[in-house]
Amino acid sequence: MAETVKFFPLDASYRVVDGKAVITLYGRQTDGRQICILEHRFEPYFYVIPQGGINISDKLEKIKVENENGQAFVTRTETLMKRFLGRESFSIKVYTNLPSSVPVIRDVIKEWDIISSIHEFDIPFVRRYMIDHNIVPLILHSAVGEFIAQKSKAAVFRADKIEQAGMDTLQNPRILAFDIETYSPADSSIDMNKNPIIMLSFYGDGLKKVFVWKKFETELDYVEFVEDEAQLIEKFKETIDAVKPDILTGYFSDGFDLPYIKTRADKHKIKLDIGVDFSELKAKSGRETSFAISGITHLDIFKFIKRVMGATLETYSYDLNSVASELLGEKKHEVSLAELPAAWDSNNQALVKFCEYCLHDSFLTYSLTAKMFPTITEIVKIVGIPIYDVNRMGFSQLVEWYIMKQAPKFNEIAPNKPDYSEVQQRRMSTYQGGFVFEPKPGLYKDIVVFDFRSLYPTILGSHNVGPDTINCACCVDTADTIPDKNHNERRWFCAKRKGFIPALMEELITRRMRIKEIIKEKHDEKLAFLDARQNTLKLLANSFYGYLGFFGARWYSIECARSITALGRFYIHKVIDKAQKEGFIVLYSDTDSVFLTLDGKSKSDAENFAQSVNSELPGLMELEYEGFYPAGIFVSAKMSPFGAKKKYALMSQGGALKIKGFETVRRNWSLIAKYAQETVLDIVLKEHDTKKALDYVKRIIDDLRSKKVPMERVVMHTLLQKNIMDYSSKGPHVA
Repeated sequence: MAETVKFFPLDASYRVVDGKAVITLYGRQTDGRQICILEHRFEPYFYVIPQGGINISDKLEKIKVENENGQAFVTRTETLMKRFLGRESFSIKVYTNLPSSVPVIRDVIKEWDIISSIHEFDIPFVRRYMIDHNIVPLILHSAVGEFIAQKSKAAVFRADKIEQAGMDTLQNPRILAFDIETYSPADSSIDMNKNPIIMLSFYGDGLKKVFVWKKFETELDYVEFVEDEAQLIEKFKETIDAVKPDILTGYFSDGFDLPYIKTRADKHKIKLDIGVDFSELKAKSGRETSFAISGITHLDIFKFIKRVMGATLETYSYDLNSVASELLGEKKHEVSLAELPAAWDSNNQALVKFCEYCLHDSFLTYSLTAKMFPTITEIVKIVGIPIYDVNRMGFSQLVEWYIMKQAPKFNEIAPNKPDYSEVQQRRMSTYQGGFVFEPKPGLYKDIVVFDFRSLYPTILGSHNVGPDTINCACCVDTADTIPDKNHNERRWFCAKRKGFIPALMEELITRRMRIKEIIKEKHDEKLAFLDARQNTLKLLANSFYGYLGFFGARWYSIECARSITALGRFYIHKVIDKAQKEGFIVLYSDTDSVFLTLDGKSKSDAENFAQSVNSELPGLMELEYEGFYPAGIFVSAKMSPFGAKKKYALMSQGGALKIKGFETVRRNWSLIAKYAQETVLDIVLKEHDTKKALDYVKRIIDDLRSKKVPMERVVMHTLLQKNIMDYSSKGPHVA
């Protein structure tokens, strides 16, 4: 008798059983229990486009290759009409016996003259399955089948059918945060092979625990003493097995905590078989090593915050203290880790404060993960890949996998990744960016700022810019030419058929607009998820233009990227020309924004100007009123009579400073420079008192010379990326 279970998928993998690839979806049932769903029916495949539409299915089906892994062979083929870069293409879908057979068969046929191209041979098998069956992590699914007996820490269910069961999302995943403290004498560097882990903390819902292997007097009820480091590592395993978390999270755990635990476990010959299927913690190599646990999502929240949130943070540094301070309003406990080895060696009571410190780090990590979870959830739902992968991807990769997820709905075959020589060739291609109208240095009053809403994304959608629409044959005589003085060759985009990527872009933009409208109307607890979703859509949409010009992209098109920036320059020039004709003084313009002084005109004149511009814009393009600023300052560029680009400060009507380009917003300057500059700008823009500002600067300089400024205010938190002598520009951190 078939049963039905409902579950939220979290992770997926596959293994070969009896010569067949079996996919395992790990997730959480609606009653809170962990589950493994087995899918036996999905077959690996890739696409072949033959020359001249000739059907070579019979020839392909005869391929059989013996190798060290056994046999690789084609199980069957299917002929289809697919779209490839805007063209209808006769294609053959080639199924193989195992995922590992796909590259083997591809190598056999890649030199055949009769084949035009081979595609989608490098898509990971599990990701291929999730795309084809619309399995979206964290969204409720149902599976029909039966429970079976199999060695596993969770119930195992063999499914005959799996599908989405609505749009309910996993709201409260079981998060377990951890942190370690290690023995590192002050005079030596971190040595995983030599120095032991001395403390291990966990923090989760209803769980606070610190394991330590030196006994001392303490009233802390969460401290548990163990015999030695080996038993501490066993407690790491036992706690994870007992809690059964959906997410195991650390702060820089890919780079420090898990490699350290793995190294020490190996030294003690302890198997870290913490996977739901009893598999061991495994290191995955790539540009950076990362650590994966089968059935449990390992989330290094440091990586997510740095990659996805980094550009929006004000903090100089990505260390836990700085990030927690900004995002949570909480700080690490103040202790000196340099004192830990001495406290450990003498077995003294100071170890109590280090236990508190270690647990608090886990608490901060847990809290950051919980705060980021709505944003993580929305990226996962939109892109359609598990948290583990989202956590380790840059935005170009997220854009690519979003496009890959959408491609089947448009019957599109994905282009191939570029090979090494193609990447090198693409790296040499450049294009001009946005236009900058240089400001005249000075202090100004009554400034209005306008900017184009999502300029490059709306250009892409409104002008149908895509690799499959460029220079189409059907519009060669009728389409408008892209205005680009830098390139002589004519470029245009199809006016008769919507392109694949422009269609995706329009959907992203209109979805975001709808969500922003809902947020304006709503006042409930779902706002965090809605705001995370609209912000994710914005980040994704803004990354498309860069993706088209990215040398590693499947849907790469330098001509499309050039066209988008050329159109951006065209429209900003149009706005500047129109403003000047209507009597506004243009102070400054940069890529998608324009700064005007009212100079006798009213705010309503400025708003009417924007409406007039918008009446002439195509599609989704719109010039928005960004704000009114009673005062603003533009400074001169070094060794130049002109104003510095991207460097200004504005004072809002409420007295808030908006600063761009000054040292106050740069990470390679000290806190004293930041605070001094902010104070000077505040005095000049609010009080218009330049003498007071000058006196303040002189006082700061005197304090520095007489060493009255605390050390932490003069430290520069930045990383030197090359040797000192290799820097041509000597910034303060280099000097």
